[in-house]
Amino acid sequence: MNLILDRTKNNNCSATLKKIIPEGSIINSYVFYDGAMEFSLANDRRFVNATTTSFPVYNFWMCLMHDAERLHDMISSDQLKFEGDEVFSVVQDMWHKHSSPFIKASLFFIMNRCSSTGLISSGEINYDHLTPVSIAKLKSFHVPEDFHLNYDKKNSSLTSLVKRSEPGTYNLIPAGNFNYGLFEHGKSVAIEETKINHREMIELCKTNSKVVLVYNYDKRVPIAFKDNRVILIDKYGNQTTKEERAQGVIVANF
Repeated sequence: MNLILDRTKNNNCSATLKKIIPEGSIINSYVFYDGAMEFSLANDRRFVNATTTSFPVYNFWMCLMHDAERLHDMISSDQLKFEGDEVFSVVQDMWHKHSSPFIKASLFFIMNRCSSTGLISSGEINYDHLTPVSIAKLKSFHVPEDFHLNYDKKNSSLTSLVKRSEPGTYNLIPAGNFNYGLFEHGKSVAIEETKINHREMIELCKTNSKVVLVYNYDKRVPIAFKDNRVILIDKYGNQTTKEERAQGVIVANF
């Protein structure tokens, strides 16, 4: 699938996820952002019920699903172009406060592509990834039939969301970079991000709920989740037993 938001490093995990989550399954996906794994699963006979606690993420995808052509045309115009790092920095602080959902969605896409860090609310401007090809993907986007997106405005914890899931469903959490150091506690996150407590993820894997975590590779992950199924994924999306080739890690508690 052509990615709309090309930010995460572990998008190639979809093939392995399909091997451990059977066809016909109901999947609750949390920390939804770029949709790579979720759309791939939904397009291959699995029902995906995705949730995000970030309204800007929800707003972007709902605008794209509602009127992809309108969003494409707005992003293609010159009206939302930035003139240098100073303007870009100001917009980083204010973009999510605009009253127009489609302008917010347009800025979300442009800044996701242009930020040197890959995060909308930080980094310097870099236009290299805002190409005509990347913008053209918006116009041809079609939401998979078996995909549904929710916005959790209560900002519920991942533990509470998983505990509310129906028995037998699979709970998928794209967990990003692993870190449970002391300095992570209380650390703020950008408005487009979802805060993840990795100690909480370890405890979630001890519950009766079916939990699947997808991490960027970190040698501490297999150690922290040693009582669970741990699968290393290389850059091509294949399973590997060699840590030096690993770029992603899937953890499953079943």
